[in-house]
Amino acid sequence: MKFNRAAMLISALLPVFVSVSSACLLSAVVLPGCKSSPKRTTPELSRLEGKKVALIEIEGEASARAVVETSLINQLVQRGTFEVVTKQDVQKARDFYAQNPTDSAGIAKRAGADYALKATVLTFDATTHNGYSDEDVLDSEWEKDTGEKKRKNVYKVKSLVAKVRVQLDFTDVNTLETRTAVAEDEESVTGEANREAIHLPPPLRFLETTCNAAFKKFFDQYR
Repeated sequence: MKFNRAAMLISALLPVFVSVSSACLLSAVVLPGCKSSPKRTTPELSRLEGKKVALIEIEGEASARAVVETSLINQLVQRGTFEVVTKQDVQKARDFYAQNPTDSAGIAKRAGADYALKATVLTFDATTHNGYSDEDVLDSEWEKDTGEKKRKNVYKVKSLVAKVRVQLDFTDVNTLETRTAVAEDEESVTGEANREAIHLPPPLRFLETTCNAAFKKFFDQYR
């Protein structure tokens, strides 16, 4: 009976042992694979000095993409830190018959770049706010009627607030290491109708200004 009880105990524990062993094996096989995936850390743009960079993709709404592309390329060129691969060379590499069109690093490498750059538009908004303000003004007619020298002058106030946030991913075409950070800025302008008519800049133009400021801050911060 003792032997049978021992056999029954071993039989009961066997599935647990197999399950634990399988879990350990799975952990040993899968976890190292996770460690080998490319790390996503903040960019050190000094490492890109003298390197070729290819702008492969911009994700976002059409007007946002156009503004971001112009502002980003302008900053890259003005810095003179990197050599920017032309849009034509990038498209030629993308259209190559054997090239996977979804392989950003592969396209950049075929175009002769050291780094593939991808931009994702996270925020691209311009909002107008309307309100009122007041001030005390001297008014002789008011004084005649009321005996008070000052009266309240209520006038319109209008403001435009632009917010831009763009994620930038720099991928080494050889190691596939990706470094990422967000370029962002918020600008506002206010007009008051107490002296003259309110004239605010067109929202898209103001977004262009904000976008330029965002990329300038980005490249200053991570240089």
